[in-house]
Amino acid sequence: MRGVPPDLIRDVDVLSLDAGNTVIFLDHERLASLCQRLGFDVRAERLAAAEGETKHAHERGALIDVSWRGAHLPGARGWGSVVGTILVSAGLELARAPAVLESIWLEHVARNLWSLVPAGLVEALAEARRLGVRVVVVSNSEGHLEELFRDLGILSAFDAVIDSGVVGVEKPDPRIFRMALERCGGTADRALHLGDSFPTDVLGARAAGIRVALVDPFDHLAGRHDNVPRVPGAPEVARALASARATP
Repeated sequence: MRGVPPDLIRDVDVLSLDAGNTVIFLDHERLASLCQRLGFDVRAERLAAAEGETKHAHERGALIDVSWRGAHLPGARGWGSVVGTILVSAGLELARAPAVLESIWLEHVARNLWSLVPAGLVEALAEARRLGVRVVVVSNSEGHLEELFRDLGILSAFDAVIDSGVVGVEKPDPRIFRMALERCGGTADRALHLGDSFPTDVLGARAAGIRVALVDPFDHLAGRHDNVPRVPGAPEVARALASARATP
């Protein structure tokens, strides 16, 4: 298990977090169950691997652009490209992708597919905040992130939530990171962003002058981006921040 480099968290006052696969993780079991109900027989393990393949495709600019009826909705086009690429990578016929996406989108809106919260996250963030760290979420989402966090019982764990579907700016545009800093009264030189995507999280944070580390618990990016620090996850970083602040 990799640790948290001390230099990474030195003088950090603002912890910025991506939502998907940093605060909330894709529920592969649920997605597999939805697919099976729609006649696409796939296992959760294959979807987890396909998610990694999709991250590689994203970096190459090779996400599948599926034309489906909900693509015009806030955040839905990007969602459809990611989920569509995951499903096709897992074996779904491309011709079936629009209909499958339309059905899964309805389930996603009713209850977000990214809904698994890492153990100990809320407690670790609370301790870091108690010691003066401000915590903000910066996410490319569909405009319902605060509602989802409220339903999951974790909204109070954050000082601010910046949802691209609400503010109208998406990562990697550095403006969305600047909005987060303004919202919590922080500065770029004393902020750290964690996320799982090189094109959006790493490039976006760097463009905003914010240090950044990748969260990659499934080793989807193994052997890639060796110049970007890796961390085990947001709970571990929050605990390291709290420990550093509590140590005289």
